[in-house]
Amino acid sequence: MVVLLLLLAVVHISVTRLTQSFVVSRLDDEAENLIAALERTAEGAWRLNTEGLGQAYRRVHSGHYYMLVSEAGIYRSRSLWDVEPRITPQQPGELTVSLLAPVADQHWLVVEQGFVKQGQEFTLWLAEDIAQLRHDQRHFELTLLLLLGLSVPVLLLLQRRVLHRGFARLEPLRRALAQQQAGEAVEFPCDVPDEVAPLVASITQLLHQSGQQISRSRMALGNLAHELKRPLQQLQWMAEQHPDREQGEQLMQLYRELLQRVERELRRARIAGAPGPGRRFVPREEVPHLIQLLARIGRNDLAFNADLPNDAIPFDRDDMLELLGNLLDNAWRHAKSRVQLSIVAPALDDGNWCLSVADDGRGVADENLQRLAARGVRIDETSGEGSGLGLSICRSIAESYNGRLEFDHAEAGGLCVRVLLKAPG
Repeated sequence: MVVLLLLLAVVHISVTRLTQSFVVSRLDDEAENLIAALERTAEGAWRLNTEGLGQAYRRVHSGHYYMLVSEAGIYRSRSLWDVEPRITPQQPGELTVSLLAPVADQHWLVVEQGFVKQGQEFTLWLAEDIAQLRHDQRHFELTLLLLLGLSVPVLLLLQRRVLHRGFARLEPLRRALAQQQAGEAVEFPCDVPDEVAPLVASITQLLHQSGQQISRSRMALGNLAHELKRPLQQLQWMAEQHPDREQGEQLMQLYRELLQRVERELRRARIAGAPGPGRRFVPREEVPHLIQLLARIGRNDLAFNADLPNDAIPFDRDDMLELLGNLLDNAWRHAKSRVQLSIVAPALDDGNWCLSVADDGRGVADENLQRLAARGVRIDETSGEGSGLGLSICRSIAESYNGRLEFDHAEAGGLCVRVLLKAPG
């Protein structure tokens, strides 16, 4: 639109200058005729021979006018009638061009020039009505503006069609990414535009490498935990065989703490499951597997209630497994008889997803609620389980989504942990 408006302005300026140049050129020819018609009589007086001039100068307000001004006298065309134009004396060789509108419905282009003939200085004033030319120019510009106004929507529609047809080739890629986020094993399409083929290859490679790195990390963690079991068994044997009963008890206590750390890391690895980078978390598919695993590796005497959405939530599957796995594992260890999980979609006036896990355990004192999310802090020191990192990891995951953790007393008497996650834009 800006370019078209600039083009229209250039056309207006160019046509105006072209029109004025054409009229000025024609008035130059008329000036030569008038100068040639100016002659001196035998008595030495100046006279203007009008016989060779056009008839338009004799008709009143015909649109063609002239005046000759000098010390010897003033000569004017009959067409001027009662109009008395203001004439500025011009020096010989001086030329000025101006616009006037002294007569109704007429626009005059005026040329004033000075010249010398036979030693006498004259100022020649010539005018021509260009109202019709201006009218034609305005009609031309309005027609051009109308054509531009009609062409812009057509161009936009054509552009929209071209863009739709071009981006339609990316639709298989979008569907593949959506299926991959939903947890399906898909192959990215190969028939994509050459311009985005490197991007598709990079996304595919990145997802593949990310999955492999997560698998290697979890495998290394599991292998490390398994490798630590043999030294722990030796530590247990040394504690049992130690001659000093007190030192033997200290070694046994150290053995139990290390064993609990190893068992917890193995539990976390099993909870996380197989990696799926880029996949969305589907609560109704993933939560039952978490509960079965917790019942198998922990306690199976707890009642579990869940309020879950039917569809996927817009967060990474691995992050949500890590988050809910830690929260449910904590609730599973401290609950008396039941655990409650709730995942609520954001309301219209709030853009946060709310994930809450509550139990009916002993709960936490008011002064300790704010300490729970601190890294490495454990409120329950008597159980000996855990390293105090679970809630800190949950807080890190929440902060990565511009969210936060909140701690409160559950209705059943235990601890309620709420995770507020900002829905991605």
